[in-house]
Amino acid sequence: MAKVKTIETPKERLELARRYLRNAKEDLKKAGVIKEAGVYEDVKWVSRACGTAYLSALEALKALFLAKGLYRDIGEIKDKLKKHSVYYDGLKRLSGIGKDRDILIYLFNSVYDILHLGGYYRELQNKKAIDAGFESVEKIIKIVEKHINSRRQNV
Repeated sequence: MAKVKTIETPKERLELARRYLRNAKEDLKKAGVIKEAGVYEDVKWVSRACGTAYLSALEALKALFLAKGLYRDIGEIKDKLKKHSVYYDGLKRLSGIGKDRDILIYLFNSVYDILHLGGYYRELQNKKAIDAGFESVEKIIKIVEKHINSRRQNV
């Protein structure tokens, strides 16, 4: 029987976030675009892509929470991070990341509103809005990566 790989370190969580985002972008390509209307055509692929991109943001934040010692291990994260409001609370409790904390709160709010609620649940198909949500996820990943890498250099 094959051994199940666990994803426990901040670096592994961040790589999972990147994988989710790559998969989401591939799904979004399958949606097609009606250029004249500025919308993605196939709501099924948009919804799937938005849900996966939202998960990407969550995984990136888990990586940051682990790296900054907000949670001891992935078991504690799985136990406690079950609602989006807990992610907000975690971001508010973070210290040592300067203005990036407020930027992450703003970006996460955008990702939640645009991708999770709009794209995944409410069938939002507006191309500019969905693309902005994806850009917010990319920014979250870059900020988290910066703090994970700076942590390694300081250890």
